[in-house]
Amino acid sequence: MGSIVQELQMEAMRSTSNISDLLRKSMVVARKLKIIEFEQWVNQELNGFKVPRNEIPEYREVVGKIQWFNAYHGWSPVIIEDEEILDIVSKCKIAQPITEIEDLVKSDSEYLVIHLPQGQQNLLSKLLNEIAEFRLTFGKSQAQRMIDIVRNIILEWSLKLEEDGIMGEGLSFSKEEKQEASKHDYTVVIGNATGVQIQQNTQNSNQTMINEMDLGKVSTFISTLKENLNQIGLQEDSQQTVETEIATITTQLGATQPKSSVINQSLQTIRNVLEGITGSLLASGLLHELSKINM
Repeated sequence: MGSIVQELQMEAMRSTSNISDLLRKSMVVARKLKIIEFEQWVNQELNGFKVPRNEIPEYREVVGKIQWFNAYHGWSPVIIEDEEILDIVSKCKIAQPITEIEDLVKSDSEYLVIHLPQGQQNLLSKLLNEIAEFRLTFGKSQAQRMIDIVRNIILEWSLKLEEDGIMGEGLSFSKEEKQEASKHDYTVVIGNATGVQIQQNTQNSNQTMINEMDLGKVSTFISTLKENLNQIGLQEDSQQTVETEIATITTQLGATQPKSSVINQSLQTIRNVLEGITGSLLASGLLHELSKINM
């Protein structure tokens, strides 16, 4: 019998192969080799991401056009001139199983539709001063991109298994292959936009992650916060508090070994200040961006 790892590689390289079948075969390999974290990721792709929205992988985010339901004219476009608010509400992460995304791609419609999460619905209703139903339309190519990224992740993973001498025969792996797999860390690290990185031999690698905290996201958030700090409408003492925490985080980001506990505490203080501001769409937008950081 042939190698199941090589079968994975061949199927992953074929754009016509069924992504669900590919994931199920990956599940078998991950389960038999006891690669738990990769198995968990495969399970989420197959059954949907039942996690907070900020923990859904970045590659599952789509950008589209907002529409609202008008009782007289049906679905109509929403015009938003504020670019910051537009950036928040025009993005949405899809948590549905990959099979549903695959069905969307196969549909005859040129554009796909998803209903926005309640938080974004509330923000738009407040912005328009009217309670309404909102949805997001986006191009089919974005759904196809998600499938392609998943396919690439499996291909990269199976190639790394081969590099480690783990091939399998049929659906079986030798004792030696299982032992070899246990020596490597095939950690699934969610990237900012490009998908999942399979990291191995972590003691020799350099990642901008500290206890699951993405320092790139922290840096981006702090830059955005600094640019908009004077427009939020903070009281003098609250603004000084935020400025102090910004300085603390900036110092940590420049350190050789940043302390995640210090960064986390400062981010939490900033969150508490922003949550105390009522009626500020800008503060709501910043809280939305802050929610993307694992704290």
